[in-house]
Amino acid sequence: MRKNMAIIPLFLSALLVLSSCAQGGLLSESDEFFGDAGSGMSGTQSNTYTFPDEPTKETLQQEIKDGSFQDPQGLVSNVFPLIDTVRGQNNQEARIYATQQFTIEELSTILTERFKPDRESDLVDGKKALIYSNYFITLQQSEQNQDAILMEIASDRFVRDNYSPNFFNGLFALWILDEVLDVDDWHKKRKRECLTGNCYGGYSSSKYRPGSTGGIRGSSGTRGGGPSTGK
Repeated sequence: MRKNMAIIPLFLSALLVLSSCAQGGLLSESDEFFGDAGSGMSGTQSNTYTFPDEPTKETLQQEIKDGSFQDPQGLVSNVFPLIDTVRGQNNQEARIYATQQFTIEELSTILTERFKPDRESDLVDGKKALIYSNYFITLQQSEQNQDAILMEIASDRFVRDNYSPNFFNGLFALWILDEVLDVDDWHKKRKRECLTGNCYGGYSSSKYRPGSTGGIRGSSGTRGGGPSTGK
């Protein structure tokens, strides 16, 4: 009888531990990730990012003028620091670059004068998008630093399979997105898929809970090494 009484406290302790695990008392590795709210995508273990030091605006302008870039991806990746990489479905990636030396309109002019886009949106709510063959370049103000501009380069496949259609509200007509992404009624189909929460609403430094689509992988603040090099 005494042996049975001694076992009871141990049994109760085990039940308490199991109960704690069931209620989320223990964190999995993915529980520590942060990123864009409601995206269903996981991210780095910090909800802020550090802007690397940049050369002066005049130095960057001269580098852009003198550089022999093959495409806008090459220009961005060779001139501006890479601060993060977003991983979506099927290991598709979008790359995030940043600058504190140029405005959205200045960056847009630099890119469009040198490489004419297939489509160019207006500047709406601090955001502008350029569509090139096979990829999108989005320019938007940083939520963390109003003096910084983020440049996101994403393939059309990444946009098609990961983006929330609401991200493009005011930027492009729906038929344009259908045509570019080669999907009839992409907006409606994607909106239904977004009901599960696995939609990407553009890069942000806000916290979010990860889904099952992959992760944002933190990147060094070095220049170069982007999707395409052109120098």
